[in-house]
Amino acid sequence: MLPLLGVSCADDGPVATGVLYNLTCPASPTACGFFPENGTCLGTGGLREILAVNGEVSCDEETPVTVICEGTRRSDGGLLLTLVASVGDRFAFELRGATVDSDGSMVSGACELTIIEDELSYGGDLGACGNEPPSMDQPCRISNVALGGADVSFDVECEALLSDVTGNAFDVGGPNGGPATVRFARCTGF
Repeated sequence: MLPLLGVSCADDGPVATGVLYNLTCPASPTACGFFPENGTCLGTGGLREILAVNGEVSCDEETPVTVICEGTRRSDGGLLLTLVASVGDRFAFELRGATVDSDGSMVSGACELTIIEDELSYGGDLGACGNEPPSMDQPCRISNVALGGADVSFDVECEALLSDVTGNAFDVGGPNGGPATVRFARCTGF
């Protein structure tokens, strides 16, 4: 589905990503976040797709896309990840502080997930992530982590990912239900 996966780690070039997720209103009593009235070029309703390489112009043909995928090897052999796919400061998917063991299992540590929707941040320090199913203490679950060369992919699902500004929230998942699959290629530090 995502052509960037055909890129091998031997290819030189900018970092690439394929991030496709759906934002829905939470089932909990938390108020729903706000969607742009006319949708976006990233998708209608809550569907968002960032399929790009770093430095490309986004689907609006004006805004630059920033794609960051960096790993820092820890002394215990784990890989500390920083992943960002952003369309200017209006829309973004960010995962910071996630530690992945050499076998691909996630260690929660200081893992935080942030979704930016129409310039409003959801998650961040309220977006703890880890291996466990979503809960109030850890709204985001990261699973099925796969490392290959300089590439990483994983599934993500969040329940009631809150904005610290409005208190509103979104659930984050795949376009057809279940978790969303996120991919980054040509990362550094792997």
